[in-house]
Amino acid sequence: MRKLKQVLLFFYLCLILGGCRCVKAKYDLKGINIPPDVSNISIQYFRNEASYVNPTLSQRFTEQLKDKFLRETKLAVITSEGDYRLSGAIVDYKTEPVTTSTNTGALMNRFTMTVRAVFECPKHKDMNFTENITKFQDFEATQSFQSIETVLSDELSKQIIQEIFNKIALRW
Repeated sequence: MRKLKQVLLFFYLCLILGGCRCVKAKYDLKGINIPPDVSNISIQYFRNEASYVNPTLSQRFTEQLKDKFLRETKLAVITSEGDYRLSGAIVDYKTEPVTTSTNTGALMNRFTMTVRAVFECPKHKDMNFTENITKFQDFEATQSFQSIETVLSDELSKQIIQEIFNKIALRW
């Protein structure tokens, strides 16, 4: 009888540990939802078409977007037309006052960045989309935009890239 209890205990322990491994594997996939017949993505240079042009933004944005797909999916990033095709442009990049005072003028400014993303998947045309994604961040008017521009543009780029990634790889 004691031997039977030990065997059952061992069996339950194996079930529990095996179940933990399954949960871990599912968690490690991060919810990626890419069709099995898709193995690569081509990401074209995102031009800066905004009225204010940051000279390094297009290159930084495009490289950060490529890095995101390389790090978080099994897709190869290629230069020719891929199974997934992503292109677009930075279409708005501006600052404007959002909170003002009659005595001192602007108290808070808003930095806004909009990216037009064009996604095509010839194998799964129902996934195609063209979308403008806008993000913004407020900052104190006492701060010079030039002194915080890189930090703010990197933060908004991360948010926009995450939204593009979610729409393509997670299908949100």
